[in-house]
Amino acid sequence: MIVLESMDADLAVTSDMTPTALRTWTAREGLEAVCSREGDRLVAASSGSPACFGGWDVVFEGIEGGAYYSVGLDWEASEMASILDGMPIFVFWTDDEDERVSYDYLIIHEPGTTSGRAECVLQAHPNATRCVLRVGVRWTATGKAAFANPSVNRAQAPEPRVARIAVASGQPTGSQTIADNVAFFSALVREAAECKPDLVLMPEVINVWTLPDRDVVEPDPVPGPTTEAFAAVARECDTMIAFSMKETDGDLFYNTEVVLGKDGAILGTYRKVHLAINEGWDGTSPGDDLAVFDTPIGKVAPTICKDSSLLDSSRVPALKGAEIILLSIMGDHRAVSWRRAPGSWDQDRWKVIMRARAIENHMWVVVARNNSEGSCIVAPTGDILAWNNGGQSVIWADCNIGEKPPTFRGTSFHDATWAERRPHLY
Repeated sequence: MIVLESMDADLAVTSDMTPTALRTWTAREGLEAVCSREGDRLVAASSGSPACFGGWDVVFEGIEGGAYYSVGLDWEASEMASILDGMPIFVFWTDDEDERVSYDYLIIHEPGTTSGRAECVLQAHPNATRCVLRVGVRWTATGKAAFANPSVNRAQAPEPRVARIAVASGQPTGSQTIADNVAFFSALVREAAECKPDLVLMPEVINVWTLPDRDVVEPDPVPGPTTEAFAAVARECDTMIAFSMKETDGDLFYNTEVVLGKDGAILGTYRKVHLAINEGWDGTSPGDDLAVFDTPIGKVAPTICKDSSLLDSSRVPALKGAEIILLSIMGDHRAVSWRRAPGSWDQDRWKVIMRARAIENHMWVVVARNNSEGSCIVAPTGDILAWNNGGQSVIWADCNIGEKPPTFRGTSFHDATWAERRPHLY
């Protein structure tokens, strides 16, 4: 980056800290933006080159390394093909020599918005003494952006959001009715409740799993006897419960994930969007929404079995802000020996699939497999925090839902995942 011109920081601020310098910059010579002032607004317009990359720096001094700050400013953009591409807002943490020691993204732009305020609580790098808001235009032959009211205020560190999540799985034997299965899995929730979880996830179609002729048994509606029975268990055990069940709605059948609150209330339902081929042949109907629910532990996206085979099933909820994928699943057709081998299962392939979903979307992935082995809890880093080797009925882990681990280059993995996308090309 090249600093083109420095000047006095005579602009309005909404901040306890006052800017000490204002300057223009460009990525390299020849890519300069057209910078101007409109009252208290800093304006950067494209030079007409599709490679244009430049704008304004607002410099704040007196930063304490390692402390938390609320950093923000107002923005407005126009005539760009992509605001995410065309209007970057960076926070550079620099030292006394004005050398960058780390950086953050200030905003992940909401689709369809052309103005707003970008603000976020960020932690200064331990070696930082300055905070530089770097704004401007980038990679656009048209358009301009305007910025005003920059602020850098000391803030409290965000409170950790730690949730204890458990996975309870197993195969009922000798069940003849839905009530038998409900009793079996209710006992598993009670066992899981010994670790005092915030949420217990169970496997797929647990109301009809292992029943004789389970493909033709008449299932329950939602709400109905199955959800009411588990609601009572949720209240008894003081935990949220999530599970997949076969659901009837009029003359239609669905494979439905139900999320129950600690008070037994239904927080949300999700009808499986991507059906295994035999489900469609057996008369099950697909759902039509990749849902995200607000829960006390964060934004949750239920998914079921074949959903895991399609990256959209996790990417779309992630774009909606989901923090946790709940996956009730029998198996994945890719996690086999890649030949016609019914019943085969490759543990390494299975782990790759689940870890990839977590890493590529920076989400928690919680998996409940019907036969227990392979049930797991995966952090957004791809680390497997809990794993069922097939000999356990319950596994659990403490999950710091709000944690954003930094990359070695600067910003968090979460923000790098989303800020560096170029959706207008997709």
